This record gives sequence, structure tokens and C-alpha cells, in this order.
Amino acid sequence: MAKLLEPQKGVSLEQPILFGRDQLVNTATISRQFSKVKLLAKVKPLFITDNGNVDSVLLSYEAYEEMYNRIQSLEQEVLDYRAEEATAKPESSVDWQTVRRSSKE
Repeated sequence: MAKLLEPQKGVSLEQPILFGRDQLVNTATISRQFSKVKLLAKVKPLFITDNGNVDSVLLSYEAYEEMYNRIQSLEQEVLDYRAEEATAKPESSVDWQTVRRSSKE
């Protein structure tokens, strides 16, 4: 099994996300034409801008569900990998009390 990365909070992207100009929607358009914008988001994600900066993303529930399921799958892979490593190399494991003590220092 390939070595998996440690989980991190937030998102760190090495490459910027690429999207077309047709996917940029400003907040004023959202408030005036939400029904139309919502339909467009069913086709591909829309990046909502506020003062020229991407602030939020609007996507279909299907796309959200697919992303959520993929994240759950990857998290399970990480847990499985860690369990395999702990079983294969128990000497590399650290007991919880040691971790807890070191985090209080």
C-alpha cells in the first residue's frame, strides 16, 4: 500500500485550482439571479467572488456528495494503513499517555 500523508486541517494546494471565467460569479449576480446560478452550478462548480476575490464555491448536491464520499474513503484508507503499520511494527507505536503528556508541555 502506498504511504499516505498525515491528515492536516485546512487545505494546502501545491497547484492553484484551474477554472474558467464562465465559472466566476459575483455576489451581486447571486443575489439577483440565484435560480439561474443554481442551475449553472448543477453543470459545474461556480466560484463566487466578493470584491474580486474567490470567497465561496457553489456546487450541486451530487458533486458535494461525491466529494464527501471520496474524503470518507480516503480517511478510511489512512486509518487502515495506520492499523496495518501498528500491527506490523508495534515497536513504533506510542501509547496515548505519552502523547497526552507531551502535548501538555
